[in-house]
Amino acid sequence: MRRFFSGPFWGLLAFGALPAPALAETPPTVSSTLAAHLAASVQGEPEEDDDEDLVIIDDDEMEGGEPAGDDDDLVIEDDGEEIDIFGDDDAADEVVSEEDAAAAQNSEEEQIKAEMGLITVVQRQRMLKKKRFELQPQFGITVNDPYVRHYTLGVEFDYWLTNRMALGLVGTGFIGAKTPRYDNIRRQEGLLLTANKVLWQANVNFTYNFMYGKIAIFNRALLHWEAGASIGGGVMQTQVLQRYESLHDAFNNFTGGGVIGFHSRTYLPRVNWLAFDLGVRYWLFADRLEPDRRGPDTDPPNGVDDPNLDDAGAARDATTPQLAHNVTFFLGVSFFFPTAFEYTTPR
Repeated sequence: MRRFFSGPFWGLLAFGALPAPALAETPPTVSSTLAAHLAASVQGEPEEDDDEDLVIIDDDEMEGGEPAGDDDDLVIEDDGEEIDIFGDDDAADEVVSEEDAAAAQNSEEEQIKAEMGLITVVQRQRMLKKKRFELQPQFGITVNDPYVRHYTLGVEFDYWLTNRMALGLVGTGFIGAKTPRYDNIRRQEGLLLTANKVLWQANVNFTYNFMYGKIAIFNRALLHWEAGASIGGGVMQTQVLQRYESLHDAFNNFTGGGVIGFHSRTYLPRVNWLAFDLGVRYWLFADRLEPDRRGPDTDPPNGVDDPNLDDAGAARDATTPQLAHNVTFFLGVSFFFPTAFEYTTPR
């Protein structure tokens, strides 16, 4: 049976019949591979390797889709290798991939920033204090004595055993003076009041933070706070305010007592070493007041005051201890060392 072939077919056949040495140095191309197969089929010669198949794959037809258009790819598989006939540029795919990766990275960063700006219900505790030192300067004022007002300057030094418990030392200096009410009663009523002022206090205390919470400000910022209590004991020194300042000298009392306190603390966002404190401290101690018979009327035989009490030492020996108390409100600023901390989670 005769076979008729067109002119292009004979051209391909002639191209495939070229001597092998002329093409040895040229890497095989899709057209040369296709021509060799066509030549073998026309001449009826067996192929060198019966196991090698030439497969033309159209992705859309394999998947049951519509015929490929101008933009679709035609892939020829030869010996298990895929050859793109139309020579699509892989570099373009790489560029697109890099652009997609950059866009994904940017979107991820923007998402992280957006999530950080949100206020979530469950959050980590703002400040970890375990095994850190705290230095807290304080300023305060006494509120329990209407006749003597004290302004206080102090410092507290704590070491946090855990995130809730601490041991500390507190030292406070007092600047005390008579209030206008004291002088008004003296002038208007003709009465001399017996009062003392506090010079300084020092104590050791144990602190326990029993409450922790958060406050949202206009749904934009979140402040973490905690509340706690402290108990301890220490020493202090007081001084009498003599009724007749021009006649008698003042004497001091060195005594001790117990102290309890309550405080609240607020932490600032993104600052790991600073906090602000508000608290109250209550002292209960034994104090000595100026004797009643220490006065100006000491001339016999009509004198009612004891002349021996003019001496400060003798007047102090004639006193008896009396229970007294002192209430101080204070503001403080806490500095933590080291200034940074790390969160750890159990395994």
